[in-house]
Amino acid sequence: MKKYVVIFLISKDHKKVLMVKRNKPPYKNCWNGIGGKIEKNETEIQASIRECYEETGIQLTNPKLFITYIYPETNTVNTGTNLSVLYDFIDEVSIKPNYEGIYEWKDIQFALDFNNRELAGFANISQFIKEILDLENVQKFYV
Repeated sequence: MKKYVVIFLISKDHKKVLMVKRNKPPYKNCWNGIGGKIEKNETEIQASIRECYEETGIQLTNPKLFITYIYPETNTVNTGTNLSVLYDFIDEVSIKPNYEGIYEWKDIQFALDFNNRELAGFANISQFIKEILDLENVQKFYV
């Protein structure tokens, strides 16, 4: 079983999300959250803290687990994959480009657009962020 984390860092004023335009597959040249593989004997929280620090230099103190998505066996691309989605609210800081890609604080509306073809995945980023903002009572999308 392959296990991964992706973390969405949202600005404390809820207007922006830190995203990386990936340099490599999967989703090369698409905007995504920060993340990577969960190492052996590591929790989702520990992995998100480590990955975030390795990729951006940001030391997270309070990431929250939103959901773990288990790809069905019928999904031939991602069979046997768990994707844990986490989030945190942080101050905006500048991140230098690195081996992962370039980092930008994107307007939250950019990430909420289900039709945005610049985002990695198939509208899942928009769905995750909408539900996170709803869960945190930042913005109501669902009644």
